[in-house]
Amino acid sequence: MVYYRKYRPQTLDEIIGQEHIKNALKKAHESNRLSHAYLFAGPKGSGKTSTARILAKMINCEVGGPCNKCSTCLSITDGSNLDLIEIDAASNRGIDDIRELREKIKLAPTSSKKKVYIIDEVHMLTTEAFNALLKTLEEPPSHVLFILATTDPHKIPQTILSRVQRFDFQAAKEEEIIEYLKNVIKIEKLKISDEALNLIAKKSEGSFRDGLKILDQLASSGNEITLEDVENIYKSGKSEDSIKLLNFIADADTKSALEFVTELSERGISLKEFINQTLHTLRLLLLIKHDTKKDESLSGLSQKLSSPQIVKIVNSLGIALEKMKFVSIPTLPLEIAVVESCQEQEVPRGERVSQVPQGEENNIGNKPRDTRDTSKPRDISNELISPAIPAPISDAQEIIIIKDKWAYILETIKPYNFSLEALLKQSKIVSFESETLILEVPYSFHKRILEAPKSRELLESVLAEVLGKSAKVSTVLGTRPVRVEELANVEVAADDEIIKIASEIFNS
Repeated sequence: MVYYRKYRPQTLDEIIGQEHIKNALKKAHESNRLSHAYLFAGPKGSGKTSTARILAKMINCEVGGPCNKCSTCLSITDGSNLDLIEIDAASNRGIDDIRELREKIKLAPTSSKKKVYIIDEVHMLTTEAFNALLKTLEEPPSHVLFILATTDPHKIPQTILSRVQRFDFQAAKEEEIIEYLKNVIKIEKLKISDEALNLIAKKSEGSFRDGLKILDQLASSGNEITLEDVENIYKSGKSEDSIKLLNFIADADTKSALEFVTELSERGISLKEFINQTLHTLRLLLLIKHDTKKDESLSGLSQKLSSPQIVKIVNSLGIALEKMKFVSIPTLPLEIAVVESCQEQEVPRGERVSQVPQGEENNIGNKPRDTRDTSKPRDISNELISPAIPAPISDAQEIIIIKDKWAYILETIKPYNFSLEALLKQSKIVSFESETLILEVPYSFHKRILEAPKSRELLESVLAEVLGKSAKVSTVLGTRPVRVEELANVEVAADDEIIKIASEIFNS
């Protein structure tokens, strides 16, 4: 028998955690004040169904238990009890299914004191089915107890919620899963390292059931379980791999970091799992930086990275994880995150702005009016690094950041709109003023496409990601030499249907 069935809790005392729920049910049972309907809400594997079955035993046990020895308790344990009806709402979600339930509910229990209906994933019922169930919950027969279980309580109508007693189950803590698994390991006579057990608990993501499934899978290959065995299941690489990559980033060693990502891919490591593992390492680093955790293996790395730097890497990896769903090149989002993170370490953002000459500090914030001709757009990229320009520091910082990360911006846009990426390559960054990026384009055709809502929204969202704040985009038409042959055809081109069609195609 698989572990998650073999080691399912059979009494409330065997359930680890959920103390508030266990105490409430015990007191209600002892005082004979159990409700006619309960809602058990919480994440998967937190013990909702196990608690429901135990409650069924408490009500129907022949000696007032559960004793797990009488015929009623044993039949509930092995699933043969006719008065315990479990319904999967995901596959029995229609009004006809609930109507059938309402008809059968009228029948008295076969051999138990009460009929217990456990409706799992109840949020999957249709609106009509909920309405049909409502009447039954309002006036249930005295011989019936309902237990509704769900992972999404917010999807359940308020009319249903108002007619049940609700208990919210919490996801298991890692230490609770470890405690639970240790009991199984002892009974099964397994040998497992502490590192492997800790990783299983982490991969279980708060689910006792998932923890047992992982342990069962590992035990099928032998009684000795190592950290490497657990890592091989997920192809997430060793924990040292995350530390190695983060050290490359901390040292701003972009080349080595990118080569290491390629190596991970060639080893068959799941980059999604690897990123999740790296995020876990970064979380530990943050805790270490704030003296809430100690880990000797991370002490050196914690000296290299500041808390703000760790947060930026976390954000970059989080974005990479999300973009992996959409790109055709699996390594690209991680590679972009690596390059971006290395660049952050290479030149701290605050140091990218050239210093204001001594004696001119007071000019900042009191910028004299610019009396030069502004009828034509001008390229101020060189002026930004000139100490003579008393431009606001924030604008200077932002445009330098945009220029530094322009390649990243183009690579990010390309999977979503390759035409826009191609047009942006022909554009010129003019300035960043009042939270608006000014781009110079060579043709009005480019201007129309870049200012189309779909194109502008995509570019602005990527800019916001890079700058960490909202930003807008505006375009200006640049000046260029006009050839004689172009002047001859200017009137024709203006109304040319082909031009209009091309514009629509590029803007789609």
